[in-house]
Amino acid sequence: MRPTIDAHHHLWQLGRFPYAWLAPDSPPRPFGDHSRLKSDYLVDDYRRDMSGAGVVASVFVEANAGAPGSKEVEWVDAAARDFPWPAAAIGSADLRRPDIAKVLDEFMRSPRMRGIRMSLCWDERPQWRFIDRPDVMLDPGFRHGLAELTRRNMVFDALVVPGQLSQLADLARANPDQQIVIDHLGTPWFETAADEATWMAGMRECARRANVVVKLSGLWPLDRQWRPERIAGPVRLVVDLFGPERCLWASNYPVEKLMCPVLDQISNLETVLDGLPEKDKDMIFRGTAERVYRIPQVALGGPQERSPAREAVRASGAARR
Repeated sequence: MRPTIDAHHHLWQLGRFPYAWLAPDSPPRPFGDHSRLKSDYLVDDYRRDMSGAGVVASVFVEANAGAPGSKEVEWVDAAARDFPWPAAAIGSADLRRPDIAKVLDEFMRSPRMRGIRMSLCWDERPQWRFIDRPDVMLDPGFRHGLAELTRRNMVFDALVVPGQLSQLADLARANPDQQIVIDHLGTPWFETAADEATWMAGMRECARRANVVVKLSGLWPLDRQWRPERIAGPVRLVVDLFGPERCLWASNYPVEKLMCPVLDQISNLETVLDGLPEKDKDMIFRGTAERVYRIPQVALGGPQERSPAREAVRASGAARR
């Protein structure tokens, strides 16, 4: 199994934060019933799930905790203090907040902190409305908040639907120094031919912006089992448009676990990417994430190994406690 960096996974501890979407009576998500997610998912659970997947480092991404400020990332720091995993973290904040500079400074106290994710999804179909309006990216307050991210060399992870990819491309054009990451292949939910055409056009626009990269993750809208014959067209289009150096694999665990287990994800993507040079596949599975999320070298020894560098991390953590 090739060494991989998982560029997107979640952790949660119910009862610590609100997690309204994981409440016992919360309605199904766009991917369907999520009852099996309504229990704690901690570092040890994630590490067990990644067994055999070759994962040498990972990136925690906010889990819609409903937590104030940096509290969720602080919890991850404490929960993972004995491990280099996750090696980096993406927090949650509304960039429209008038006090966003203070909020970001609080986040930056974490050595894992790399950026902010906002779920900007808004579509005429109600199941894809995760925010209050469709044009948040045009809001002056949002653009001010994004500038604060740029000043701090922080990544912006964006969850959008196909109809918003053009807005995202414009945002990237207007902010060329801001690293932008498109989550989950831009949510390729194709109910109609027009949906697919909109997604393709938006991806082409985003690909023209050198500061945009794309996660090959969350592919369940294309096919819940990630069957190569169903995902190959969109995935290869994105790889061809952006190049391997701007594509990165991510498990989206434990959410995607409901649809496609991690070993199947990797195997099916390997099939889809067959024919690419090994260095390009290594870039998609490891190199791009290492660069974009600034994964420290000490984290790259693998979760099962006990190297001198890993022991130094453990000893340092023990000393701080």
